[in-house]
Amino acid sequence: MTEIRTTVRDSQIRAERVRMLYRSPVPAIANLAVGALLSVVAWGHVPPLALVGWLLAMTLATGIRVGVWRAGVAAAFRDVDAPRWELRMVMSVTAAGLVWASSGLAIAGLDLPIHLEGVLAISVGGMLAGAIFSLTASTTTFRLYVIPAALGPIVGFLAIGDRQHLSVAAMGVVYLLVVLFWGRDASRAIDSGIRLRLENQALVTDLAAAHEELEAAERLKRESFANLGHELRTPLNAIIGFAQTLETELWGPLGSPRYREYASAIADSGQHLYLLIQGILDLSRHDAGMLELDEGSVNLTDAVRVCSAMLLGSAKAGGVALTVEAPDSGLWVRGDATKLRQIVINLAANAIRFTPSGGRVEVLVRRSDGGDTEIRVRDTGIGLEPEDIPRALEPFVQVSRDRTRESGGAGLGLPLSKRLAELHGGRLEIASRPGAGTTVTVTLPAARALRG
Repeated sequence: MTEIRTTVRDSQIRAERVRMLYRSPVPAIANLAVGALLSVVAWGHVPPLALVGWLLAMTLATGIRVGVWRAGVAAAFRDVDAPRWELRMVMSVTAAGLVWASSGLAIAGLDLPIHLEGVLAISVGGMLAGAIFSLTASTTTFRLYVIPAALGPIVGFLAIGDRQHLSVAAMGVVYLLVVLFWGRDASRAIDSGIRLRLENQALVTDLAAAHEELEAAERLKRESFANLGHELRTPLNAIIGFAQTLETELWGPLGSPRYREYASAIADSGQHLYLLIQGILDLSRHDAGMLELDEGSVNLTDAVRVCSAMLLGSAKAGGVALTVEAPDSGLWVRGDATKLRQIVINLAANAIRFTPSGGRVEVLVRRSDGGDTEIRVRDTGIGLEPEDIPRALEPFVQVSRDRTRESGGAGLGLPLSKRLAELHGGRLEIASRPGAGTTVTVTLPAARALRG
């Protein structure tokens, strides 16, 4: 069976991290937008040539980053290609960080007004904060953008050297450290989220594969078991036939009467085993989807009376009164006559088996007001606890163990009847109370009702 694994390779995690860098071009465009607005504010305080050159450098860095993003999205790269695509993003983002770092030259070399220095510091701070959300999927990419972009203005303020600018530089260092710590925490959270998601995906995939493999094995087992019918029934037919031949002394007397008793016991045991195997095979064929209906017009009144006549001997032997209530004119349905008789025999035989001497079993056939056809078997037997009813519909389950050992039965009658009813599009329902008997109702849908 397929091994269930929940481990994820580091290469998969790295690839997912790199793919997160290629989610959107908005962070790159935001760099250019903030740079352009800063250029507008700085116009008249910075030489035009230097300002235009700086803005062109920012435009070029943004264009490179957007181009790398588009290439990565179009490539839909594999896990093994992730390091190469991460390097491309690192180079494009580092270029943008260096452009921001160059603003420190303007701070140190030009006598900028205080408001422009403040706008510049706020702009860089905003870009650093945005990097926490857009670049922490790759620690290397995040740091190579944040550190140059922050150190440029910090060094520029330090170069001026007065107390106010030194204080601003110190605040810049503290802010940079805070951003780096936040970025580290965000990177760890991303790593945990990716690992958990990949492990869940691997688990779901492996569980699905294991489930399919288990279903295939179970289906093969059911199909193989269902195909054993001919091999099992052929020797049983011979055993039953030869035993009946000996019992009737067809070819002459056996000598001792005890031989006839043995032959009768062999025939009865063989017949019981035949019916048991037939029930098991029917269940297997149904579960394997191989059990089909041989449909025709069926007179349920006749079918129920024939089945009751077959069971009359066992009912009298157990001291149980068996009665039939059905319309004299006949109740016709479209279905498989053999399987419908099998339902009646299973339910009635089960009721007789679990009804003590002096009790009664009633088989009722009727047409409901809604057009459904009902086969109802009611007894005054030992009954079932409510929690035992679902278990009674499971194959080979013996709910009342002591009584089952006394009366025989392998626990196939109810489960097989339920499956045969469902094969006709109907349902089987059980109503029972301990000591008050059991009523089993098989309902066939109105679409199967026929007029006599």
